[in-house]
Amino acid sequence: MIAQSDIQGHWVRDWIKAPGFQDHDTRVHWIQVGADYADIRIPADRPDLRDAGALADLPASALTVLARAQGFAGRITLQGAHCTWQREINWHGTPDAPDVGAISFDAQGRMIEAGVHEDYTERWVRHTAPDPRYLRFAGHGYTGRVASIGETAVIGIGRIGKPATAPLIAALARGDIPDGIDTLFDGLHALGHWSGDSLIADLATQPFAEGTPVLTVQGDAVIWHEIGFDGTRRDLLLNPDPVPA
Repeated sequence: MIAQSDIQGHWVRDWIKAPGFQDHDTRVHWIQVGADYADIRIPADRPDLRDAGALADLPASALTVLARAQGFAGRITLQGAHCTWQREINWHGTPDAPDVGAISFDAQGRMIEAGVHEDYTERWVRHTAPDPRYLRFAGHGYTGRVASIGETAVIGIGRIGKPATAPLIAALARGDIPDGIDTLFDGLHALGHWSGDSLIADLATQPFAEGTPVLTVQGDAVIWHEIGFDGTRRDLLLNPDPVPA
């Protein structure tokens, strides 16, 4: 039996293993606050972006690598040893199957997650800090979540009902940049740190946001500093939502 208290904190993935596949390099961060969570996964082999000013400047080969990132956020439910991550926000749109893992812990306290609907095993290491917080917000057709532990946070912003991105990724893999490619990169998932009222992105699905403030929270005002596919920047005022009981 796994309790909600068993999985609180900031989890960093050591590795994932599946038949014929293993990955020790993707940078994966998951923060759990109560029943709410946010998760981001950024590949280690991202392309050189120094000569580009926006995602729209990149060739299909570079966009294909960036599209291997993942990000999702929402709430969990627990049943026995099984944890279901309900993806209220998913960077790749509607998932193919429920995200359910069987949870256990090794002698060192590391979490072992075994897929229920998929054949994989992951190992996670927990980092703890005081002051867990969770913020929900919405506006302009987007919904957002920020899970924070101490000064570290994972953010997810996306459109509810975003279509699956697999057709766009398949076109990129063929060397084409399809119409609607900006839909794939719409929204933002990032690992960051708080600096006063601003959340600074350290890793992000929008690489041109890294090192910059992506969110500012001042009283009841939540401002997303969005960077579009073409590099256009705009500040979107979003409204805080209450966290469900």
